Amino acid sequence: MSQPSAGSTGGIRSIGYDPTTKALLVICESGDAYRYAGVRKEVYENLLAAPAREQFIRESIQGRYPREKYPCMAVGEDV
Repeated sequence: MSQPSAGSTGGIRSIGYDPTTKALLVICESGDAYRYAGVRKEVYENLLAAPAREQFIRESIQGRYPREKYPCMAVGEDV
């Protein structure tokens, strides 16, 4: 199996969405996490369907939605 291309963002480890708060959470391979506020469900669904998710985030989400950065989240690890 081949690994997905990391791209210029360092790759995406996981993506989560809360339809109640319209919050999109993107966790990068680097461990950094980004929370975007006010993202419509359709945008999230388009992100999941996108052939290049890093590119979709750069072109359709970054700069369009308020963003908070959480550096180096150790998801699922003891800290």
